[in-house]
Amino acid sequence: MNDNREARIFMPQAQDLGGTDPQLPAFVRAPFYPTAPFYSTNPNVGYQTRFYGCTLTSTDTDYLVNTESIRRIQFDLPCRLVAINGSTQTTTAVVGTLTGLDPRDLFLFRFEYTTGDQLTTGARLGSNVVGTNSKPGELGGTGYTINSGASVVIGLTPLFASLRIDITLVCLEMRGASNYTRS
Repeated sequence: MNDNREARIFMPQAQDLGGTDPQLPAFVRAPFYPTAPFYSTNPNVGYQTRFYGCTLTSTDTDYLVNTESIRRIQFDLPCRLVAINGSTQTTTAVVGTLTGLDPRDLFLFRFEYTTGDQLTTGARLGSNVVGTNSKPGELGGTGYTINSGASVVIGLTPLFASLRIDITLVCLEMRGASNYTRS
């Protein structure tokens, strides 16, 4: 048993999880949808798909037509955001009132990172930036890096009364081997 163990006070950030073998690059790309996030060459880093989400319903106290409501999503582990999906449904018994409309055109969507970095530089109709389960709203490239302890702000503006808006962030979490290090 090694007695030179100590607690890790600061959890690793995404850039700290890259491989250290000088014969290999720190990260390699592998497809995830056509979006190809970086995968670490460090054999002690594992990956897990996780679906983060938020909801705005007409019964929420901050629901007001044509007014943005804020939802925050917290991330405990570093990850790559690969796609943003979402949809809308009416909360009344009259489902047919929105027939013929794309459910994603019933709200505006905005995305901002902890640092103020804006994935969308302004609120946009959902169908412009939000995909569906059958046709994911992929980010492309390597995705969007989110570090452990970070959060994102989702701004949702309902354009009609009596809606439920669901947003899902498709993420590839990066998991380190342990929460302690050896000296």
